[in-house]
Amino acid sequence: MPIFRRDNDASPPAVSGGSPELAQKRRITHIAPGTRVNGQVNGATELLIEGELDGEIRVEATVTIGADGTVHGPIAAPVVRVSGSVVGDVIASDRVEVAPSGSVEGDISAPRVVIAEGAFFKGKVEMTGDRVRDARPRGREAAPPKPAPTEP
Repeated sequence: MPIFRRDNDASPPAVSGGSPELAQKRRITHIAPGTRVNGQVNGATELLIEGELDGEIRVEATVTIGADGTVHGPIAAPVVRVSGSVVGDVIASDRVEVAPSGSVEGDISAPRVVIAEGAFFKGKVEMTGDRVRDARPRGREAAPPKPAPTEP
C-alpha cells in the first residue's frame, strides 16, 4: 500500500462531471492521514497533505494542507491552500489561501493573500510580485475642484 498515493497502474478515481482522461492528467501526491514524512519534498505534481510532514516543500504545483494536515517547515509553490497547520514560512508565486480552520505560524510572501475569518495567523505578510497593483482604484481619477460660484 503506497503512502504517497501515486499508483499509476490503478484506475483513476471517478471525477464528478469530468472524464476519465481528465482524472488521469491530474496527478496528485497524497500524504495520507496517519502518515508522518521527514525530509524534503520536490516535484511538479500537486501535493495534498492530510498527515504530517517535517521538512521543506518546493513544488511547481498547488500545495494543499488538509484540515488534519500538519507541516513543520517552509513551503514554496505557485498556490498554497492551508486548512490545517503550518509552522514555517510560506512563499507562493500566485496566491496563499488560509481557510477558517487553517493555522499559519510564519511569514507569508505572495502577490495575493487570503486569510479567512476565524483562521489563525502569526507572522507577517509581504505582497510581492507582478500582480501587486497600486492601491488606488483604476479609472477613478480625482476630479479637479469646482470653481467657487461668482455673483453677477
